[in-house]
Amino acid sequence: MERAVVRHELARRMGPQPPVSWVLDEPAGGLAALEPPELAAVLDQVPVIWPVSQGLTFAFLAEVPQALGCLTPRQLPDWVKGILDAYEGGGLAAARLFMAEVERRFLCRLRDRGGVAFPAVAGRLLPYLRSLAGRSIDLAPAPWAGTDVATIFLPAEIDLGADGAAHRLVYKLVASWQWLMLAEGSFWPALPDGSHQDLAAALASSSRPDLAAACYWLAEGRRLLARLGRRLPGLASDLAPLWPLLVTGRPAPALLAPGHGVVETLWRLGLGTAGEGPPELAARIGQAAGLLARLVKPAATSADSLAVAAGLGQLLADLPRGGLVPPPLLFLGEPDLAAVAAGRLRRRQEARQQFVEALGRLLTQELGVLPPPSPGPTVARPQGDAAVAVPAAAGGAPRDETKAREPELMIQVADREVRLSEGLRSLAREIATDLGALPAAYVQSALDMAGAGGVGREVAAPLAGEAATGPLTYDEWDYRRAGFRRNWCRLLEKELTPVQSDFVAETLTRRRGLLVHLRRQFEMLRADYRFVRRQTEGEEIDLDAVTEMLADQAAGQPPSEKLFIRQLRNERDIATCFLVDLSSSTEGWVGATIKEALVLLCEALERLGDRYAVYGYSGMRRLRSEIFHVKHLEEPYGDAVRQRIAALAPREYTRMGPPIRHATRLLAAADARVRLLIILSDGKPEDYDDYKGDYAIEDTRHALIEAKVRGIHPFGITIDRQARDYVAHLYGAVESIVLDDVAKLPARLPEIYRILTR
Repeated sequence: MERAVVRHELARRMGPQPPVSWVLDEPAGGLAALEPPELAAVLDQVPVIWPVSQGLTFAFLAEVPQALGCLTPRQLPDWVKGILDAYEGGGLAAARLFMAEVERRFLCRLRDRGGVAFPAVAGRLLPYLRSLAGRSIDLAPAPWAGTDVATIFLPAEIDLGADGAAHRLVYKLVASWQWLMLAEGSFWPALPDGSHQDLAAALASSSRPDLAAACYWLAEGRRLLARLGRRLPGLASDLAPLWPLLVTGRPAPALLAPGHGVVETLWRLGLGTAGEGPPELAARIGQAAGLLARLVKPAATSADSLAVAAGLGQLLADLPRGGLVPPPLLFLGEPDLAAVAAGRLRRRQEARQQFVEALGRLLTQELGVLPPPSPGPTVARPQGDAAVAVPAAAGGAPRDETKAREPELMIQVADREVRLSEGLRSLAREIATDLGALPAAYVQSALDMAGAGGVGREVAAPLAGEAATGPLTYDEWDYRRAGFRRNWCRLLEKELTPVQSDFVAETLTRRRGLLVHLRRQFEMLRADYRFVRRQTEGEEIDLDAVTEMLADQAAGQPPSEKLFIRQLRNERDIATCFLVDLSSSTEGWVGATIKEALVLLCEALERLGDRYAVYGYSGMRRLRSEIFHVKHLEEPYGDAVRQRIAALAPREYTRMGPPIRHATRLLAAADARVRLLIILSDGKPEDYDDYKGDYAIEDTRHALIEAKVRGIHPFGITIDRQARDYVAHLYGAVESIVLDDVAKLPARLPEIYRILTR
């Protein structure tokens, strides 16, 4: 094809403002010699790359003629996806390297050979890891494996010269190992009295801190290898043939500094992958192996590992200093004790908050109005067939008087026992593992909360809200390449300056009739009842049960005493997040109507007792997406919230993906049976940059799908007469509503909520 024609086609695919023609002359010349099917495939990829980076587009056009010597036109879209992932992970240099090494970095992976990158495994590893941890934990790529308690970091790519299945299994090992270090207390060795040693201080006090750290992680590694076989036997069995792969390419022990050479040899012996170490150190290696053998016993702890590490340090103390130090083992990575300490403190605060709030709600549901104060709460633990009551000491936690493997905790208040749910038991075990026991103060805080009748409402702001002060990064879905732009958007959670005004008071006066109606409807929801049959006592006789009882008597069988029908009130367990569009196009209706609707909704919800959050959102390019705090999930509705509602005002544009993903994250952490995400907007998602049209709609739709996958029900309320052509595509046919008159919103918003939660 002629160069001028190719140049014209390139310009056409680069959008309304292509470069000047002479800039396109050189790449057009390189493409002119391609066969028509190849040229068409290349031109189809230009609109995919151009919005991301113009420099990357020209690099692609320069490399693609040579790459097509290996690739087919049908493989080109997948190759471009890999280029974009490399660019967003490591910039233009990483993308150029990916393009230059077509065989190793793309075709080998296509044939399930060669390395595997983090995005290819993250989707499967995350639910696996959260299942192991029993709590929300995140994954992220990094140069080395590691953790800060809240996140487990995995290598951005693993390439050990094996096939893809082996590399995916190694990724699973690395993730499991980092979790195992947290679960087994590797970072905080426990003392007999329940307190924990300062691992960083203990290692730093050695005369050779680098060797002391190497000895500790060797000792702890030997213990964790045994634990891995007991806790994850299937994974341990699958890994058996892969251990040699994990030491391939590492320097031989004889080339290392003597002390580190012994440690490397012992690692390899533990993994079953090595022969003998340096002959002159054979005696010390044998002694060290004897010390490490103590750690395979089931009762061994990380404190035992620290003691063995001290013995190893003494054994190796006189070896010469200096020399080569080996790189970290792939699955161990580089433990960052400072990051773990900070993350552990954050997690401790979060666990306390979650436990107190969840237990407070449970106590309110189970006990209703609390009985007069007793001498103190009691924690009961079963032992055999009898429960042993252990009083909660004033300065500490209940003593564990049972050796049961999974004690089922109960809280006793006066003469009532409250059995903890599975989620609370799991949280209590996590707290007890962290602190040595479950502090009585946690239980007392929950009792205080329940006694106040607030079901956790007096808590000003949950930790999840406090932690989300940003900037946070979120992925964005690019439908053109059927993949994510990783860490593409920055979101900042901002506080609204409260406004002292008469807006709320005037709204309550003007809408008094509607508010009375809404409150009555919501009170009816709270009083919803259901009938439970076959009870030992109740308000009515269960005729079916009586018939069966008479038949049993006639047949000589012992009759049942469960002959009644009992009326029970349905307990609501709902958490909702309202996202309100604050784009500049909402000027007028945000100024009055939406604020009226929020006031009426909040006033009505106070009669119902459901937990709810309210946030406004706006956007101005991908690096400045904003979400505005009006009310956190556990925050009480009061003057501060009313003043923030009055402060709502139009801002910038409508980038919907980041706030939806952020709200999904907050709701996913909420302990609720039903979780709703209700989004109020006045039109299509759109931002100042290229977040427009199909791209913006598909990213928003994908963010809503991500919410559904995490057990959250999104519902859209759109004020736009032209919205019907895209709203059903965004939310689904029955998961949205379009209002053609904004004046209807104050009455419809509470009604919609009532229907969704009925």
